[in-house]
Amino acid sequence: MLLSELLTRMTCGDMEGEELDDAVAAITNAPSNPQEEWVDSDAQAYALELINQLGGFIASSDKIDELHEQIQEMFDEFPDFPYALLEDRERGVLPYYEWLDDELAKRAVDEGGYDLIQIEGSGTDNMDALIVYRRDTADIIQAAALMGVTIQRPLTYFRAVLAQVEANKSR
Repeated sequence: MLLSELLTRMTCGDMEGEELDDAVAAITNAPSNPQEEWVDSDAQAYALELINQLGGFIASSDKIDELHEQIQEMFDEFPDFPYALLEDRERGVLPYYEWLDDELAKRAVDEGGYDLIQIEGSGTDNMDALIVYRRDTADIIQAAALMGVTIQRPLTYFRAVLAQVEANKSR
């Protein structure tokens, strides 16, 4: 997949024309011109430049309720943060991500619903998340991996964490 197609999919087709061309050039050149002095790999340079170029499409915060507010602003109508779901300390934030997954699946139904993905590698505690078409999630993750950039679904990640915790308890 070409970088331009990856960016198009990561923005649900909203990045185009000169903006897309400029983003492709910046990301392509990121390893030779990293944004930060501490960048120590091409993959990290690509990840940081992806986050930089997609800034207007990303929800980013180290607090889940603040991240939710940014996601909420992306839609005309979207439910408030469901604080009650976090009362079950055993399951951590997984109930929120399950709820969010259901909410996103109900939107853009003609395109197969939306999905939440996270770009790793910013060097901060922030979660840098994008809303993408669910049908494109696997291709986005795979194409980013070819650049060495880790993109994952938080829902999948937190399900794996909970499964590991449960496995450790049973030992």
